[in-house]
Amino acid sequence: ASMCWRKKIQRAIPDDFLKSIREEDPSVEVVVDLSDNFITDLSSSLTTFTNMNLVLVDNDITSPVPEELCDNDHNGWMSGMVGQVRDGGALNACNAILCPPGSYNKDGRLSVTRGCDVCTSCTTFGCTSCIDETLTNGNKVCEILNELFTKTSGRAWYNNDNWLVVGKDICEY
Repeated sequence: ASMCWRKKIQRAIPDDFLKSIREEDPSVEVVVDLSDNFITDLSSSLTTFTNMNLVLVDNDITSPVPEELCDNDHNGWMSGMVGQVRDGGALNACNAILCPPGSYNKDGRLSVTRGCDVCTSCTTFGCTSCIDETLTNGNKVCEILNELFTKTSGRAWYNNDNWLVVGKDICEY
């Protein structure tokens, strides 16, 4: 089963999310793209799925990924990355689902080729870009514009090209 929702979910993932699939066969591979919404929290009801690829990047998630999603029963999550990360001795297999606040990856999660890089401007889980702090340090205009973008859900703007893109001048926003 493969599904995609954009800019439609504006809260926590509901407990009855994908209920019919869970009841039918929770081991079936499920691919769900929930990126670029306004999701704030993950439902623990997702733990019934053992083989899911759940794309959650660029949301407003501030609560940690439930640890149950990163245990031995969920090795198949994220095309097997959860199991690979845990088996590789990483401290937090949940990074294969979403990079934690204070870090980012272009995929919003740890990948085979790249970890979650440090980024103090990322305040939510699943950041895909980082404000270039060498450009913004001491630049109050940049700080104000970046805060405006973040606080007013800039990802949902009709024209949000180049906002928060590393290396882009504010004149290119």
